[in-house]
Amino acid sequence: MVGWNGSRHRYGGPSRGAQDSWIQGGLDGLWVPAPRTPTRTSRAYQHGSTPKVTKIEERLLDFQLRIEGRTRRDFEREFAAQMAVWSFDHDNEVTTKTASGRRTIRLRLDRDPKIVGRMSMQTTRIDVEMVAVACWPYLTSGTKVIKWEAGPGSHVGTFPVSNPTDVPLWLKFEGTPATKWLLPDGLSGRMVLIKDQTSGWRVQTRQDFQTLRAAGAGFEVWKAMRGVGFLHEIPPRTSQVFLPVEVQGSAVPVELRIHMPRYHEMPWG
Repeated sequence: MVGWNGSRHRYGGPSRGAQDSWIQGGLDGLWVPAPRTPTRTSRAYQHGSTPKVTKIEERLLDFQLRIEGRTRRDFEREFAAQMAVWSFDHDNEVTTKTASGRRTIRLRLDRDPKIVGRMSMQTTRIDVEMVAVACWPYLTSGTKVIKWEAGPGSHVGTFPVSNPTDVPLWLKFEGTPATKWLLPDGLSGRMVLIKDQTSGWRVQTRQDFQTLRAAGAGFEVWKAMRGVGFLHEIPPRTSQVFLPVEVQGSAVPVELRIHMPRYHEMPWG
């Protein structure tokens, strides 16, 4: 784990050093997909109900942390370090390693740590019950970034996209200034217009983001979208496909950067 304060911790098991901490048990919420809450509506006299959107919730992880030291002084230092790195206000990056590779999830405290048993002035080993929350409930294995490039002027082309994970992919785009860009809306065949941009710009296609941002201009340029946005993601387990792109009226060599963040439900699969 890399703590918010830059410290590093190995929780996989005892290291037998002078100061030691490891997770003894728990983390059940990490081994299964992120929790869901189904929503339904019903009318008067309706038989049953009508299913609606399923909400993906934050992920709660409870676990037991063993803290020990070779001497009382070692124990005090390690205990203080663990209490400092786990915070309600900052995320720690916890990395898992399996045959599927390395995947990271960001965790912060959800509840106060609770000592198991009794602490005395002679204690050199103690267990602490921890409950952490991943506000973004998915694990990540990084972001794949590719480029589509062309000379000045107007061009039409394609770029490859894939999503080997079990989580929908919402693309992110970054591009050079031009009179007009047309970007694909997932696999739907629909194209979304990005109007005249005089500086570098960035597009988030996830629906809970303001879509368009320009370099040095904050989020104000989002209004230029006039309510037009992206509606479709790249579904899980999508093999490589080629999506269209079009640019018009570029005074400089064209560059489009396509970001494909890799999110996962579990440490494997």
